[in-house]
Amino acid sequence: MRNLMTAALLSAGMVTSAAAATVIAAPVAVSSINALTAGNHSAQLWLAKDNGKGNRKGAKAEKPAKGGKAKGPGKDKQAKANRGNDKPGKGNGPDKVKGKPEKAGKAQQKQAKADKPAKNDKPAKGMKADKGKMRGPDWDRRAEEILRVRAPADRDMLTILGAAALALAGPQLVVADTPIDELITYRNCPPGLAKKTPACVPPGLAKQGVTQDQWLGYDDAEYDRLWLLQRDNYLRRGVTPSENLLLQSAQIAQLFGLAPAPNGQRYALIDGMPVLLDQDDYTGLLLINELAQVADIGSGVNVAPTAALTQGELSRLYRLPAPGPDINYAVLNGQVIRLSDSQYETLQLIRIARAVL
Repeated sequence: MRNLMTAALLSAGMVTSAAAATVIAAPVAVSSINALTAGNHSAQLWLAKDNGKGNRKGAKAEKPAKGGKAKGPGKDKQAKANRGNDKPGKGNGPDKVKGKPEKAGKAQQKQAKADKPAKNDKPAKGMKADKGKMRGPDWDRRAEEILRVRAPADRDMLTILGAAALALAGPQLVVADTPIDELITYRNCPPGLAKKTPACVPPGLAKQGVTQDQWLGYDDAEYDRLWLLQRDNYLRRGVTPSENLLLQSAQIAQLFGLAPAPNGQRYALIDGMPVLLDQDDYTGLLLINELAQVADIGSGVNVAPTAALTQGELSRLYRLPAPGPDINYAVLNGQVIRLSDSQYETLQLIRIARAVL
């Protein structure tokens, strides 16, 4: 399948101006990564702007009418109407019927506790999983706007993938002597890991003692094994995630000039790299996304979905706090998200193992 996708990708001629014009309207030209580091925020020249009404954190809770007050518990007429005569006794005390009922909500609390992620897979300190992300007309409008945003030429995976198929970096690669714009052409050295220590190695594996030479020496089968191991750990929890990714499979296929995803599969976009996922892969990706937090990048700014940027570049460009211990930034289907080391490692394993080459 990977060879077929490679052929489809290259035969599409996606780097020609004609092909790009069919998908991306009114690009803003930026020729150098210098725009990403400019101190006067000129980098925003290549970012599309909207009217500031984007739903970046999902639908807000409905507010009471102006001048009114939110009704407190027990004051809602509908709530009164729904109260039956078969409830237990007053308060949380025993029912008048023989025997004591289980405390209200206790069963739900038990289930919620069972559904919690493992300790190491909780959102990073100071972060909360974004539970408010929901699809709607505003999301569709934002997705269309984001598809028009162009990345800088030396960070644009649309251009890089069209120029040559990405290669797996081998142990002979001297990362310290390799320019960053060349490093991101290696599938097993994503931009977010290129400046880690050791470079290219996912943080969790680095903590386990995996060296740079070992990581770069793995073959496709080993990267696949590592991803499946992580994926199955998530799937075993039996949690059904929400469908809350911004860009959809068909939009990603159109953006990169790919053939439609085969039945039972779909595309996603991780740090500028399109990936092809089966249903279990996709469920694992959604679970990771639910644990992440959508970063607040400010009103009127949209993400360049095909850009491959380092942690520092993402932080500077979107004016985000510098990533500290156990905090990482990534762009998933057109949204900037923050993840813990464990979550970020899983996301990058998806990018590496399921890359469309």
